[in-house]
Amino acid sequence: MKIIVFFLLSLLIVEAVCAEQRLSDIRPGVPCDKIPETEKRLGSLELAVHDAKGISKYTGTHGGKKATIVYHCDKGRLTEQKIIVISTTRDEAYRFANEQKIELTKRLGDPIHDGLDLNIWKRLFFGFVGADLDYLTGVVVWGRAKEDAMLLVKETGTNLWEISISQGSSKLEYILNS
Repeated sequence: MKIIVFFLLSLLIVEAVCAEQRLSDIRPGVPCDKIPETEKRLGSLELAVHDAKGISKYTGTHGGKKATIVYHCDKGRLTEQKIIVISTTRDEAYRFANEQKIELTKRLGDPIHDGLDLNIWKRLFFGFVGADLDYLTGVVVWGRAKEDAMLLVKETGTNLWEISISQGSSKLEYILNS
């Protein structure tokens, strides 16, 4: 019995670790024809193949949670990747976001802005200059370049929170608010 439980736990750990490879294996600029193979290897299911706008969607796991993965392609190359996890409670959303921040920091180094750990003085300063504190306290950014990673937590409805991790997304909203 112990062997079976160990085997099942090992499979869950391997699946979570493999899903984390999505962010390092599939980066902006890679050929889009490699994405289906990588997602299949990660155990994801294709929801939509490249549509007229170059968007493809998959459902899979990321960090042990069910996730929707969206890819934007242009001229055969990946321009944006977004991993979206939905939570029904604020605490659960921020707990997951903090776990992801730790993992991304291990791989990418310290973020240039960490809204999940924004001290009181920075909150006061940003509030004084008129920045959107709801946005700035829910975003973590690892660089201002478009290909840099960004993590965002936002409330999308009653008891509905979205945690997104993106690469290739515009950082204009962050730049304007910081």
